[in-house]
Amino acid sequence: MDGMFTELENTPLAERARKAILEAILSGKFENDRLPSEDELSKGLNVSRTTIRTALHSLEQDGIVTRRRAIGTTINRHIGPSTLALQRLVGFDWLLKEKGHKVTVDQSWDRTTAPNDLVETLDVDAEAEYFFTEKVYYADGAPAIYVRDLIAWDFLERTPPKNPPASLFEFSKRYCRTAIDHAVADIVPLVEHEKDQTKLAVKEGQPFIRLHERHYSKPGEPIAFSVIDVDDTYIRFEVFRRR
Repeated sequence: MDGMFTELENTPLAERARKAILEAILSGKFENDRLPSEDELSKGLNVSRTTIRTALHSLEQDGIVTRRRAIGTTINRHIGPSTLALQRLVGFDWLLKEKGHKVTVDQSWDRTTAPNDLVETLDVDAEAEYFFTEKVYYADGAPAIYVRDLIAWDFLERTPPKNPPASLFEFSKRYCRTAIDHAVADIVPLVEHEKDQTKLAVKEGQPFIRLHERHYSKPGEPIAFSVIDVDDTYIRFEVFRRR
């Protein structure tokens, strides 16, 4: 177990333990698609077995692992990277790299009102000021994913830096009054028909996927909004469903 994890502080850490285990899974650090025992994981991460059980239960709910008595915890390799990306469990940059692409990201942000098309699409206040970000993920030099995020400016606790975290979940933990707990996405198939419809390099008449996402706190308060355009020649999302 030495060197497998970065040791965590001994505080309530189920979410961070979950993140550390997920990163180890994605990095291929477990042999034969099997996780170590709860005892070994708790020692490796310096947390209690209760914390480990909570983290593993969360990973199982997301379909990443399966836990069975007398067998232990196994990794579900049939749950593809595209499923994890749709659930925002991995970044879009990681997903594109996993598919063999050289990835670069252009990101910028502004304090401004929401663009007209997002006001209409997401039903947000046209007069309010927002933290508005644009991100373009390039695969081998071609724009593969185009992301626009909105967070009400008065929801921020402090001004973000020039290059804030690309993940809205991580951003909300650092800069918002309340962290994002979950998101709901509408998957909208579109066809390019206007030159300024998207920053993807899709030709007129070519289809692409658009996600309309609303991000919520644990009690269900809306925190952020996103519109994500995806060229499905690079990525095709998969949905995990549990009975």
